[in-house]
Amino acid sequence: MSDRDFEAARARGQAMRSARLLRASMIRRRIVGGAVALFVAAWLLIAVVLASGHDPALAKSSSASTVTSSSTPATTTTSSGSGTSSSGSGTSSTSSTSSQSSSNSGSGSVSSVTTSQS
Repeated sequence: MSDRDFEAARARGQAMRSARLLRASMIRRRIVGGAVALFVAAWLLIAVVLASGHDPALAKSSSASTVTSSSTPATTTTSSGSGTSSSGSGTSSTSSTSSQSSSNSGSGSVSSVTTSQS
């Protein structure tokens, strides 16, 4: 190989290396530019939706119901016996249950419980 061939090969190698670096640089710029554009577009969309008053979190009104219980106990009737309603061998007993906690314990106060469904 002569000096001229060696110089030409070196020039081609340098050209290929600079082209490869230029191509990698262009790819990096495109990726970064696309990521920044996607980020800005997403936040712009969120800002426009919230500014227009169409907040999805506020759109669904939660249905909260208030349950009040008084101091009178609830009475339930249970049947025990043969298990068939047509036979007369079953006896019925009544038991009273209170839906109040022990802290109220018949004080006559009204307690309210707020529940929400999701």
